Amino acid sequence: MFVAAMTIVFLLEPIAKPVKKARFFAGADALKNHRLRSIGIIALLYNFDFFTILAYAPFLLVGLTEMQVGFVFFGWGILLAIASVFVAPRLEQKANTLTTLLIGLGFFLVCLVVIGINADQPVLVAFGVIIAGFFQGLVNTLLTTVAMENKTIERNVASSAYSFIRFTGWAIAPFVAGKIAEKWSAHWTFYFAGLMILIGILFVLRNQQYFITAEEEEKEIEMIDGKELL
Repeated sequence: MFVAAMTIVFLLEPIAKPVKKARFFAGADALKNHRLRSIGIIALLYNFDFFTILAYAPFLLVGLTEMQVGFVFFGWGILLAIASVFVAPRLEQKANTLTTLLIGLGFFLVCLVVIGINADQPVLVAFGVIIAGFFQGLVNTLLTTVAMENKTIERNVASSAYSFIRFTGWAIAPFVAGKIAEKWSAHWTFYFAGLMILIGILFVLRNQQYFITAEEEEKEIEMIDGKELL
């Protein structure tokens, strides 16, 4: 935390202050915006699964030492970081935001199902967790990018509203995951997580128009203008 704080102090450039001071309930009011609210719901469903992985998967790594469990999540974190910083932007440029997001969510769903089927096989659970990190990295970057691009809402307000709704998924995931495992089994914990991602995919498909970034809109306009000139 100290290194992170020093990095912010010495490396982060000054951020311009908002044009106007945000009202106390500005974040709540921002959720009236259908675009931000829809993306927030998708993020809530996705983050439910994010914390199901973090909070419950370690209980399935029976027989692994503390260090081995640490290495599993170290691998998960490394792949998540690589995908977030390096892979997501390149895939987004080669395809588009919508396609890349669906790829990330789709393969994350596969990882959850694999973990669910093999919940009593610690090695396969570990493999599923590590690979899931890569696809979570794609989804993290793309959802945040799209949520912050809102022409009618200031960035700081959009960030607070988006964070509020997605963190709700984080809050309820550990409790729900444990209750499902207690009532049925660990297998069903991850099947339920997979269902949440499936619902999220359906939300994305229903709201495809919201997953076009400003950069992609500019490219489309340039292509149209180019065709008209020809």
